[in-house]
Amino acid sequence: MALQRQPLAGRFAAYLGTVHPTVIRDAEPILADLLRSTTAGRPGPDLRIEALRHPFGERLRNALLAGSVGPDGAAPATAIPGFDPVGEASARIDIILEDCDGFLHREAIQASLTAEERREILKGMIVTREVDNQLKRFFLKSDVRYKGSPFQGKGFRSLGQEAIFAAPLRLRRRSLGQEAIFAAPLRLRRGSEWVDQDGTWNGDVVAPMIRDLGASLAMALDDDAIRAVLSAQMGKSGPPMDGKDFHIGDFRRGVLPPTAPLSIPTLTVAGLALAFQRERSGRVAVSFIGEGGSSLGEWHEAINLCAARKLPAVFCIQNNQTALSTPVSQQCAAQAFADKARGYGIPGVTLDGTDPDAIAAAFTWAAERARDGLGPALIELICMRMCGHAHHDDMLYLGQEPTAGWDYPEPTAQGYADRERYAQWAAKDPIPTYAARLESERVVASGDLDRLRREAEEQVREQTAAVVDAPWPDPEEAGRNVLAGEPDRVRVELLENRILPSAAPGLTDPTLDPGPAFDPKGATFLEAVMLGIRDALDADPEVFLYGQDIGGRYGNAFLLLRPLLEQYGDRIMNSTLAEGGILGVCTGAALAGQRPIGEIQFNDFIASGFNQLVNNAAMVRYRWGGSVPMVVRLPWGGLRHAGPYHSQNTEPWFYRTPGLKIVAPSTPYDARALMLAAVRDPDPVLYYEHIALYRNPAIR
Repeated sequence: MALQRQPLAGRFAAYLGTVHPTVIRDAEPILADLLRSTTAGRPGPDLRIEALRHPFGERLRNALLAGSVGPDGAAPATAIPGFDPVGEASARIDIILEDCDGFLHREAIQASLTAEERREILKGMIVTREVDNQLKRFFLKSDVRYKGSPFQGKGFRSLGQEAIFAAPLRLRRRSLGQEAIFAAPLRLRRGSEWVDQDGTWNGDVVAPMIRDLGASLAMALDDDAIRAVLSAQMGKSGPPMDGKDFHIGDFRRGVLPPTAPLSIPTLTVAGLALAFQRERSGRVAVSFIGEGGSSLGEWHEAINLCAARKLPAVFCIQNNQTALSTPVSQQCAAQAFADKARGYGIPGVTLDGTDPDAIAAAFTWAAERARDGLGPALIELICMRMCGHAHHDDMLYLGQEPTAGWDYPEPTAQGYADRERYAQWAAKDPIPTYAARLESERVVASGDLDRLRREAEEQVREQTAAVVDAPWPDPEEAGRNVLAGEPDRVRVELLENRILPSAAPGLTDPTLDPGPAFDPKGATFLEAVMLGIRDALDADPEVFLYGQDIGGRYGNAFLLLRPLLEQYGDRIMNSTLAEGGILGVCTGAALAGQRPIGEIQFNDFIASGFNQLVNNAAMVRYRWGGSVPMVVRLPWGGLRHAGPYHSQNTEPWFYRTPGLKIVAPSTPYDARALMLAAVRDPDPVLYYEHIALYRNPAIR
């Protein structure tokens, strides 16, 4: 049975009571008066709500400003050193007004959702659950076999969180079209929107995690998308992973493949957003993560740097009520995860994660403000996980091994799921609940839910057969595509007593260019590095620099970049103080087609960004074929008598990391040429600059 929504005034009061209870007394009568005056003469509820936004904001601002001064008209004193009392009071009022306006904007968007869009959401949620059901069947049965033995697949689960399908509804995606979208069977057409002739994706990008199957499918819901998910989870040959990773995603359709280290993609999203801002394309990047993953430092680095630069990004926390088995109370002390947003200077909103209309409206609102240059927003979706962390965890979570089906399984006392909370969320199953709502509003007809389920079962069954019959990856693929253009790699058993090919008799080292003779008036090593960077900036407008204290009027800790600031200042960008952020941003920007040069102020500090370099930038080409043309500058070595944290040689940390290249020039001639070569390389290059050589008069 469909639940009736409260009137707008009631929903607004409930919202304010949660986020700004002290202003209800001022805000409620203003909204009530405006609702009375705007009801007549408007063509639709969305326009009526939209018409409220400006007058409501003006009247509420005046009321709050009047209440923020004392009887003598003076602003209250501030306890924060260096703060202007008037400015502080105005800023806090601006936060209230932004939140109220955001509520009204989301309500207007929700009222504007068309019948076709809402039917698409219902259809997409049903397909999402059936794909999840099929993954469960793979786990339970022996349909897929490797050399005669059953292969169960990775089996990440998203049961109960299908409403996330609504999140990309109005993003720039491969739209399904409005013509006969509901009457036609689930052979949804493959749109060409936002795709260049060469296949390059130019729409928005979403970065789902393992609970966001619906969001991934929503970017292009067709046979290929379904098969790609099943194929990746089962490790079969075929795009986009070709058996090299089990995660979902297809960058050619705007879906960034996730990673097992959960917070890696959040910083990739930050880099994508920086690239979108630089190219003024109006594109938006969307990050999804669970409430447990939001405890990771990289997530903080990502949302903080996006907020500081007002990058076109959206951040979503899926509050699953448990991170694998750790409850929310042991993960965070905040009442709501969205409350953290104001600490970053951005708006946040907490929603029912089973309400597709509210989700569609919230992500549309967040994407619109991001496109308008207002920066990111944080959306928290509360929705209990109705299954184990993955298929193998269902037994532990529920206390029994469930079968695949349209209804939720029943937990037992032997499982670790909170059974009382589980029962509360089971009553909010988004598929039958949303179908009942649409039927009560005459958007769908009686019997449509069952028909859509049958169609989804048929479509997924066909793609399942194709995946079962698909070949396994060629074992030789394990040694391919680590770096661009290299020969196949072969396994070397280091304990075997044999001569390696590189040391075979008869092989000689290549002839090296000795370079020019010493010139006492020539460029120093430091100047040569700077000139190499200038060459790269001159040659390619996609080249930019990103690092700590390199922009503004400073020009890096060694003043190496200062000569370039006047001409290239807009392309020499200060980062936040976060090495992981530098490396993650460079990775994301490179994936978007830029050529970033990241700078780690001293190479010792790269340790705090190790995850982004080794588990992200180095692996992208191997995992799913992406190109990451980025350079990381690393001043290294001794000379300054600066102790153990400004003098290390960190290059051995990366010698055995496949996917990275390392260069260490020793002369000004090499330094300049290697910089340009590194920038032009299609893979990540670590560019080590020995500090002792910077101003050494013996090398010029």
